[in-house]
Amino acid sequence: MKRCKVCRRKPKLGRRVNCEGILFCSDDCYEDYENSPNDFSHPYIDDYEAVRFEYMEWMKDYEDDLYKYWLFGSPRKADLIADIDSVIGEFHDYYRLERTDGIFSQEIYQYLLQLEELQIVIAEWEVDGNELKKRRKQLERKRREAMIDEERENIL
Repeated sequence: MKRCKVCRRKPKLGRRVNCEGILFCSDDCYEDYENSPNDFSHPYIDDYEAVRFEYMEWMKDYEDDLYKYWLFGSPRKADLIADIDSVIGEFHDYYRLERTDGIFSQEIYQYLLQLEELQIVIAEWEVDGNELKKRRKQLERKRREAMIDEERENIL
């Protein structure tokens, strides 16, 4: 696996590339790189930034959203899958390019494929009873703390 050009760490969720295909582990390392060309004049940079942001947000939050269904009744799996479909639809032109139009085209295409894989993960996801109990207890604790804080404010 390739490593970050700046810090030599293995890139994870926050990975990014520049228009030369140089890999970075994060936005910070990307910004710290001295010899980077100006990516902001590239025609696909806005789409790359947008799909990268969407992908990172989905990967961070999808499991929390699924547990919210079990705790509150929404959002449902079908809603989450439809939301991902709308993101994929927004960048559908990159499917036709099939990674043939430069590094950002390749990256966007890869993010779209990974979002499709996430849809499958969501569709097959099953609740973990122990995790659900843990999350329910955390929620109840937060509610109690909020009530105590509200009572303190009322006293003052």
